[in-house]
Amino acid sequence: MNVYIDESGSFVNASTIGKWNAVAALAVPEAGRKKLDVLVRQLKLQSAGPAAKEVKLNEVREDHYFRFLAAVAKLNAIVFCTATDAGRNTHERVAEHQQFQVNGVLKHLDKMRYEGGRRGVELMASQLRNLSPQLYVQLVCQINLMYDVVSRSILYFAQQNPSTLREFRWRVDQKNSARPDFEEAFEKLSPALLQSRSIEEPIMMVRGFNYSFMAQYEYPDGKPPEYLREDYGIEVENAFDIQKLVRGNMTFMDSKDSPGIQAVDLIVSGIRRCLRGGFSRNELASIYLGKLMLQAVHNGPSLNLVTFGAEAPLPMETDRVVKLMSANSRQMIK
Repeated sequence: MNVYIDESGSFVNASTIGKWNAVAALAVPEAGRKKLDVLVRQLKLQSAGPAAKEVKLNEVREDHYFRFLAAVAKLNAIVFCTATDAGRNTHERVAEHQQFQVNGVLKHLDKMRYEGGRRGVELMASQLRNLSPQLYVQLVCQINLMYDVVSRSILYFAQQNPSTLREFRWRVDQKNSARPDFEEAFEKLSPALLQSRSIEEPIMMVRGFNYSFMAQYEYPDGKPPEYLREDYGIEVENAFDIQKLVRGNMTFMDSKDSPGIQAVDLIVSGIRRCLRGGFSRNELASIYLGKLMLQAVHNGPSLNLVTFGAEAPLPMETDRVVKLMSANSRQMIK
């Protein structure tokens, strides 16, 4: 499975609500990868001309964009997205959340058996602490996104197309010289944070589904590390090594060199525009985007919404968009 990741927006706190930022992942089975490349090339030629290296959403006509989304959906590709309204986030809550995460990383420092492990934990805490508020918000959204990809895609493809789970290839948009600190922190922190979350919130597995293609991500002899039980009192069975699943094949790429990243850039930009009510046929856009998404656990919104402020109901138009996306998303269980 090829997983392409890109974001839309700066994630800087705003003074008014409705200032949405989003990060999305497009999961494409290997069988559909070359077809996706063709779709992106056709849209690029249609919208920006033969000399263009990539095409942006503001260059694409709405009807062409909707046809592109419909064609991507036919590849059995799935979109996952985490969004946050910068107008609802506060500096105080972001700082509080950031310090809580740093404390969580350092919580078990005294239980580390080796000096190298202690230094690694201290470095992780330092990287988290030193992120700017907007990059920390983006990191949290991106970690939420990746956990969503891992947990829901495994459940979906284990019944639909199990061989897709043979390998996870992560391709993340590279931001030139603008944010190397974020890319380094994300690459180093995400595997450990995802592994920790998978212990607290185990990935749902269904008896009878086919997980056999994920053998390379199982712990040796099918047993998780003994220190989880001996040092932390955590009993884990039938677990996957999430760190290996994420760290094993992750590459930051220039979007100009990756049609897949160009595709997810178009999609995440569309989701953000849709949340802001920016399409002339905004409800139709939410339906097309929803058809690329996957039903969430307990019938929650297909779109993962994160806030660093007081929770409040969504504005009526935004609520309508989110509900339309969820209503048109694919069923998790056949």
